Amino acid sequence: MDCVIYTRVSIDRTGEALAVTRQEQECRALADRLGLKVMAVHSDNDISATSGKARPGFEAMLKTKPTAIIAWHQDRLLRLTRDLERVITLNVPVYTVTAGTLDLTTPAGRAVARTVAAWSQYEGEQKATRQVAANVQRAANGVRTGRVGYGYRRAGTTVVLDDAEAATIRSAVRRVLHGESLRAICKDLDAQGIPTPGRGAKWNSTTLKQLLLRPSLAGLTVHRGQVVGRTPDDSPRVIDEDTHERLKAALTDPVRRTAPVGRAPKYLLGGIARCGRPTGTLDDKGEPVLCGGVMVRAVGRKTTTKSGGTKRQPPSYVCSACYRVRRIQDLVDKMVEGIVVGRLEMPDAAQLFATGDPVALQEARDSIEAIDARLTNAADMFAAGTIDAAQLTRITERLRADRAQAATALDAALPPAIPADLIGANAGEVWHGLSMDVKRAVMDTLVTVTILPSGSGKAFDPDTVQVVWRS
Repeated sequence: MDCVIYTRVSIDRTGEALAVTRQEQECRALADRLGLKVMAVHSDNDISATSGKARPGFEAMLKTKPTAIIAWHQDRLLRLTRDLERVITLNVPVYTVTAGTLDLTTPAGRAVARTVAAWSQYEGEQKATRQVAANVQRAANGVRTGRVGYGYRRAGTTVVLDDAEAATIRSAVRRVLHGESLRAICKDLDAQGIPTPGRGAKWNSTTLKQLLLRPSLAGLTVHRGQVVGRTPDDSPRVIDEDTHERLKAALTDPVRRTAPVGRAPKYLLGGIARCGRPTGTLDDKGEPVLCGGVMVRAVGRKTTTKSGGTKRQPPSYVCSACYRVRRIQDLVDKMVEGIVVGRLEMPDAAQLFATGDPVALQEARDSIEAIDARLTNAADMFAAGTIDAAQLTRITERLRADRAQAATALDAALPPAIPADLIGANAGEVWHGLSMDVKRAVMDTLVTVTILPSGSGKAFDPDTVQVVWRS
């Protein structure tokens, strides 16, 4: 009589398929004792039979329609009752090394097999439930599980910082908090030849944003997308929790301007300055209504010289709405930069910036810490069997809503993201070292720039460029 051998192991930690090899050896020995001829061996190494995912070896075995099956144990062949029903349709005996014979050709044998399969599936589901509870508890207790992310590495049984990756993250965090765009940072990382976290050839804004927003960088542990605990105080952290909160506020701020796909902005006031030409109408207060069109950078126009030749005028800012106000770009940039940098160099320049609300900030932090502690307690109670899953769900949903509210309050209390070293006597030197992204962000935060009409052919008049401080 012919037979096939089926072997399976759920987790192969070494990747050497030693367990399935041992199963095959014992199955072949059983075949010899039974006088069966092994026609084929089908194997699923490192594949669970409980998850319901396809098992290529199992499917291949069914397609051969064997006359008998040998397995090390029934649970190696199947864990789910639906898989058993597919085996039953073969109407063949199943011999196992450690659990006897299942004669699926008889009603009694099928009844026994279904009973065994039902309890096997029950055991698998119970194991999964216990595993979920254990994962929640470990995360709530600040234990990192699974693969460590970019910025960390495992050294034996402990998690330590990967110095090079941590330095890359900290640099990117600092630049984001200084107002630089993700796109510009990615471009610079590619230029430096820094490897990406995944398999991508180049850095991209989406990947970098996801990386920087990971709570684990600040030592926070997460379960199913929710922060449920903290790693011990002496464990390594790429950034501190305050920086994480500031970063989250900066990257998830709905008013954060996202740069369009394409080239990085090159011009200081393009899209920022506004046209101040009166439209000839008055508002409700009797004040002239201004055009308000966005000033964009335009190449210089060609003009005819006295000798009959042509020459091109220098680039200008021109109103994109009425096209009736135009001013030389370099002159406007130098004037506005001079005003802003000069003000930043003054001793009282810090007054230009909101400093946040330290009292509200501490209250929000205290609230989050208290809520996290209650989440941890709830997870412990569930693991101990004091509360059931439904109670844990209700408690968790309520506390997570409270935590989201506290996080919003914390974001509102944080100071704006402006380079701290831009204030003071060295403001001019710092300013010239900033990227155009950061310069534009600072401009847009501090001032409104309005360009007034001056008449055709007139020399540049600084009075036709109004710079008004937003504060």
